[in-house]
Amino acid sequence: MAHAKPVPGDRVQLRRGIADRLGGESQAGSDALRMQQGHSQVEASRLQRASALALAGVIAALLIGHAPGINGPWYWQWPWRRLDVARVLLPMLIAFAPFVLAQLLHTRGRLGHAGALALVALSTLLLQAASIGVQGPSFNLMRIALVVEDPIITSYFTDALGFTGLADWLGNYPDRMSEFHLHSINKPPGPILYYASFLQWFEPRPAAFFGGLGVGVLAAACGPATFILMRRLGAPSEAAFHGASYAALCPGLILFYPEFDQVYPLLAVLLLASWVLALERDRGRWSACFGAVLTAVAFTSYGLLVLGAFAFGYTVLFCIRDPKPPKRVSVATRHVAIALGTTACAYALLHALTGFDPFSTLSTAIENQARHAATLGRPWPATIPFDLLDFALGTGWLSFLLIGQRLARWRRGTPQKLDWVVLLCLGQVLLVAVAGLIPSETARVWLFMLPLFMLPVGLELSRWGSGGRMMVYGCLWGLLVLTSQNLMFLGA
Repeated sequence: MAHAKPVPGDRVQLRRGIADRLGGESQAGSDALRMQQGHSQVEASRLQRASALALAGVIAALLIGHAPGINGPWYWQWPWRRLDVARVLLPMLIAFAPFVLAQLLHTRGRLGHAGALALVALSTLLLQAASIGVQGPSFNLMRIALVVEDPIITSYFTDALGFTGLADWLGNYPDRMSEFHLHSINKPPGPILYYASFLQWFEPRPAAFFGGLGVGVLAAACGPATFILMRRLGAPSEAAFHGASYAALCPGLILFYPEFDQVYPLLAVLLLASWVLALERDRGRWSACFGAVLTAVAFTSYGLLVLGAFAFGYTVLFCIRDPKPPKRVSVATRHVAIALGTTACAYALLHALTGFDPFSTLSTAIENQARHAATLGRPWPATIPFDLLDFALGTGWLSFLLIGQRLARWRRGTPQKLDWVVLLCLGQVLLVAVAGLIPSETARVWLFMLPLFMLPVGLELSRWGSGGRMMVYGCLWGLLVLTSQNLMFLGA
């Protein structure tokens, strides 16, 4: 039987029908795939929340039970204590309120990053005040002055009492270092001069109080500073905001108040952000700015100079990711020359005006630190895992879980620039740990690496829903309260 030959109009209609059927099947398949992917994301989110809650619960139980090991290894430990939880809880809850308000208003679109970060910084400042105010039998902020005046807890103020005038004092600084107290013996003059400046205006007790209050204000800037650094490193604004928010609640930043280490994250951000800007924007003013900050860093704490590892790694990454690496190498070399020239000129001018010898000061600090370290009995390489554990304490433990989740999310393929930067951030911390460069008390002395460590934390939190993030922040605050209640950091 012969088939009728379809006319052109029939052919068009036939093709349309086939296309509609195929399109419908394709759309149905796409819808099913999207539903399956969405279900997987929901399950992953539930698993992440459960793991965060579980880890927070375990750490909370260990803190409450004063479990051995969580407060440090056999060779050095934070002392246990048990403050009245009711006395600690209410001030810490009040201080937490601006942070919660910032997150709620930002999530609802009623507050931008600047306003929200200002509230976050306020919360950090209040949490510092609350944590130190509850240490005694009654709430008393004058404990700030008592800690600053202590020659063991914070020795810089004690040594500032012997300040005799800038030129005379700086000119003989290396010779004076043997007379200094614990923390000053291996430090450049910056921290002592900080407190000496307050002593020029106030009597010793008010100078100690206002100097300590200034440390708290500078520490509170860690959150906004972390946001700035993360943005310069290429993080999206939301990831930078959540990384900064997490940093603002870290126990290491809050519970060591008013130790001078809390100022170092701000210096680290200024140092690294200026170097990144010098490379990325190819402007000499930024490399000169880096040189000026490097001068300030070397005048304040030699420990921060280990950040040169990250700066070097970022420079290598900057050079090799360009189609014409020699041009980038030339750019980087020019900015290195400008930066080092700025630092050299600054120290030459300081030497001409005061007689300060940076090289003799550095060598004396190294000798003093070597003698001091010999008395501490910190057995490298056994320090490596315990230094990381103590850093986990300082960063609220959940940071390690969030970073692990971020790394587990990576897929095969060509790594993007931000992936390499994350590895550089983590590599900076691992290098300091493995090399044993700054061992023990890392919850305090590694604080300058906190802004770098927050890059993968913020990237991971930005993928969570607002409810999940608030759960993390709530857990972090809870661990902060329990840590304050059960561990002693300031010696009394």
